Amino acid sequence: YGFTSGASHLSGTGTPEGVITAAPGSTWLQTDATTDVKGWIRWVKATGTGNTGWVAGPEADTGWRDVAGSLVNGWAGWASDPRARIRRIGNTVFFEGHLKGDSATSDDLLALASGWRPASSIHVMLNATDSSAWRFAEANGNNDYVRSSARTALLFVSGSWLARTTDAWPTSLPGSAA
Repeated sequence: YGFTSGASHLSGTGTPEGVITAAPGSTWLQTDATTDVKGWIRWVKATGTGNTGWVAGPEADTGWRDVAGSLVNGWAGWASDPRARIRRIGNTVFFEGHLKGDSATSDDLLALASGWRPASSIHVMLNATDSSAWRFAEANGNNDYVRSSARTALLFVSGSWLARTTDAWPTSLPGSAA
């Protein structure tokens, strides 16, 4: 397929970013995607005429990824429901946690790799079983960690957030399929 603008529909294996040269508006159907639960990713050439500027389409979906094993600084999944999950759909990142911080040594609880970082700071209220009842969690676009101030005398904390990201599509998936 071709258009008068020079854009075209292309397909093949691997990410087109840094590999496939095309005009803006072109599309690439990646047919072997390992970073998408559907097995494919549709890319759109958003900028430039070289081989960079490709953006994963809005339907790209990593599925839920269990990252409980990646919690740091003494944070852990709550015994009855040890949930720490992350997911990316298009340019939106979702996080869900059912965590305990009674042994935590820091507010930082999960390192976020490239492809998973919020574009700006977000603050959310979390349900906690300590005397404060609600505490804040933070995901900072300028930092690589999810944080929670809800760790002092904490029995468990449960909550979720979603945030927009400007990161490129992740090149690998964290944790395991949830």
